[in-house]
Amino acid sequence: MDARQVELVLAHLCRKGLFGDVRAWCESRFDCVYVVTCPDCGCRFVLDETEFQELVERSNALQVCGVLPTAIDVRMFQPRLPFSG
Repeated sequence: MDARQVELVLAHLCRKGLFGDVRAWCESRFDCVYVVTCPDCGCRFVLDETEFQELVERSNALQVCGVLPTAIDVRMFQPRLPFSG
């Protein structure tokens, strides 16, 4: 886990008093990567599951910025089948 990534996300969003948009990209094994996007400038941060959990916990403690765990857009990775002509 890289705690600095969580600090970067919080510093960016909290400086603006915002909650980021969250999209989770998950594989079939339910390994997920979380992308937090600043709604103001579009800056994106990529976090693993452990980093995202820490971000959620710290955002809940702050209650004024960060991410809202109820606003996660989850996308399942689906490999494309080869073209059959």
